[in-house]
Amino acid sequence: MDRLRLMETFVRVVETGNFSAVAREARTTQSAISKQVQALEALVGVPLLTRSTRSHSLTEAGQLYYERCKQVLDTLEEARLEVHRAEREISGVLRVAAPAAFGRLHIVPRLPAFYERYPRLKVDLQLDDSFVDLVVAGADLAFRVGELKDSRLVARRIGRAHRATLASPAYIERYGEPRQPDDLPRHNCLIYTGLATMNEWIYLDAEDKPHSVRVDGNFQSNSSEAIREAVCAGLGVSYSPLWVFGDDIRAGRVMRVMTDFRPPSLPLNVVFQPARRPSLKINCFVDFFADAFSRDPDIAQMLGASA
Repeated sequence: MDRLRLMETFVRVVETGNFSAVAREARTTQSAISKQVQALEALVGVPLLTRSTRSHSLTEAGQLYYERCKQVLDTLEEARLEVHRAEREISGVLRVAAPAAFGRLHIVPRLPAFYERYPRLKVDLQLDDSFVDLVVAGADLAFRVGELKDSRLVARRIGRAHRATLASPAYIERYGEPRQPDDLPRHNCLIYTGLATMNEWIYLDAEDKPHSVRVDGNFQSNSSEAIREAVCAGLGVSYSPLWVFGDDIRAGRVMRVMTDFRPPSLPLNVVFQPARRPSLKINCFVDFFADAFSRDPDIAQMLGASA
């Protein structure tokens, strides 16, 4: 158990005068509270309480340590209240640019929780699958999926777009399942035209050896959501980010195929204008979404740079 928690327990024992009251507060046993105080004494290296069968009292060292603990805990509580007040006072308009599907699927659904924390902030969300010029658009920040082409921008990496080859069970049942890149030319491949390599799909095998294949099909679009709808309708096979299909995969509407060959993942960055230092409201917005994405399996960086 961390030292701060032990200090809190010790202070409450001193203030209430008995272990059982603190145990009731913490919904635990008197023995557990006693062990916490003993653990703190072991850390400090001196007895803090003199115990008898019916009562306890502070030792001289315990009195001094209690006063110091109280100061520390009061200071931490003041800091918490100050931060809370600062969050409630952050206000203004934040202009955010993002790819259309990403904004709809992963920014808008998280806004209610964001507004609970920052109720006075307003978000102006501009959705566009092209790379928005921050200066021209008047945007404070932009979410970018893929390698950054403009080295002048200040960027912060907050996740990765993990990708996969996907098809519906109905398509697989009718046309069979592709198992390696060389199988794809025999399938109807749905092409997202926003992909830098267009109809050249690149894969890494189990040994990270690259494989590329040119594909073709009867449908292409500059909208990742249109590609998603086509896949769910059983039209063909796609090469897409998992964050577009996460719910569909979990619901069984879409399945991952060619799992022995994985597309390289793409970085997810937030970019800022280089001449503008990120303000407190920008930092709060980015920190909030970086934390949220760290717990999203389709976006979290922990899955690895190429998984």
